Amino acid sequence: MPTGPEPPRLDRRAFLRAAGALAAVAGGTTLIAGCGDGPKDPGVPPLPGGDVVPDDKSIWRVLGDPLVPATGSGPAGGLRVAVTDLFAIEGQRIGAGNPAWLGQASTETATADSVARLLALGATVTGIAQTVGFGFGHSGINTAYGTPPNPAATGRVPGGATSGASAAVARRTATVGLGPDTTGSVRIPASYQGLYGFGATHGAVSTAGLMPLSRTFDTVGWVCADAATLTTVGDALLPAAPEAAIDAAVTSPALVAIADAGVQPAVRSALGQWKRSGLPTLTEEDLDIAALPDWYDAVAAVQGYEAWQQYGGWVSTATGSVTDEARVNFLAASKVSESTYERSLAEVRAAAQIVRDFLGSRVLLLPTTGSVAPSTADDPGSVHLAATLRTTGLLISVATVAGLPVATVPVRYDGGLPVGLSVIGPQGRDRDVLTLVARLVRAGVAA
Repeated sequence: MPTGPEPPRLDRRAFLRAAGALAAVAGGTTLIAGCGDGPKDPGVPPLPGGDVVPDDKSIWRVLGDPLVPATGSGPAGGLRVAVTDLFAIEGQRIGAGNPAWLGQASTETATADSVARLLALGATVTGIAQTVGFGFGHSGINTAYGTPPNPAATGRVPGGATSGASAAVARRTATVGLGPDTTGSVRIPASYQGLYGFGATHGAVSTAGLMPLSRTFDTVGWVCADAATLTTVGDALLPAAPEAAIDAAVTSPALVAIADAGVQPAVRSALGQWKRSGLPTLTEEDLDIAALPDWYDAVAAVQGYEAWQQYGGWVSTATGSVTDEARVNFLAASKVSESTYERSLAEVRAAAQIVRDFLGSRVLLLPTTGSVAPSTADDPGSVHLAATLRTTGLLISVATVAGLPVATVPVRYDGGLPVGLSVIGPQGRDRDVLTLVARLVRAGVAA
């Protein structure tokens, strides 16, 4: 497990009192002094690949040339990986998008399994990419280091928590962005930035060396600019499995209707192209979405409770250092009781069975997010942004509750903003989903 500051005694009441006192502080942006954010700052050790000043500190916390060279050769040769600052890299610290955490973190003595596997197959690590605080947020907003740009949608948020890594891929300064897809942290930025993203079946890729947020939902994912690279990374990280072509697909009009008017036309156009293209037969069948808000709330409660158990002690003593969505989410997490957690966990398990039964051996197609990327003008704590992200969370939770493999692909949009289409596959059929994604490109469904 990645190391970090020694957690003090967990104190919910102290945290809630401090959070209330800080409500008057604009944005809650107070930081612990003396914690640096650049390669020469005291909180960051020397770069083993040679010191390189990041061209954009909102995207990169640490940059190298490369930061970590390949340790072997293989099919990942030539891939340049932006590793989200939640994975252990030997000789570096995990900053978790928070300068105070970085300043107290220990130097890692081993590299995360997923990173090490890519290095062994020829990839290099270009650098450590910025994230939202503790990976606990979907907007990508980070007032401590600056919010990474969205190269595909100027003035729009990048999506989180794989925000910096996705921006690096969109700018072509990296070919792969590695991050957690705990509750959509790869899918959302991929959709917002017009990229390809993939979240593996829960447990299919080792999370050893990934800073945990929620043991129930944590999974490794990656974002790329094209389907071929997405598959190459899958070949490197996913367990071997017999290949079987997916021969049927389903979409739910009710799920599509959850998305707003900025998303629905592009998704419906992609579904129409699918039906004309010779891809697996696509049928429409409504999944009962009446319980979807309850599923989303259950996911939030489970994730929040587990995050609080992991970091509540530290957060309780560093309230002014936790900002943006992470601050709001930890405040909510501190109020989740053990009994609520147990009930929510049972609800997640029941929802998982409903989704798996509905899916069978098919893939499910639905909008990745409920809207295009929100404007950076939205305040991180605004009701409007929270409502927008909740709509996205409703859609994201379908794959999340069941721990299923899910790809998001950019679909064609006419002069608008990037839109993503999610392809959710049966459990363990990660490679088959990636094979299907390649077919979507050839069929003109994916942009």
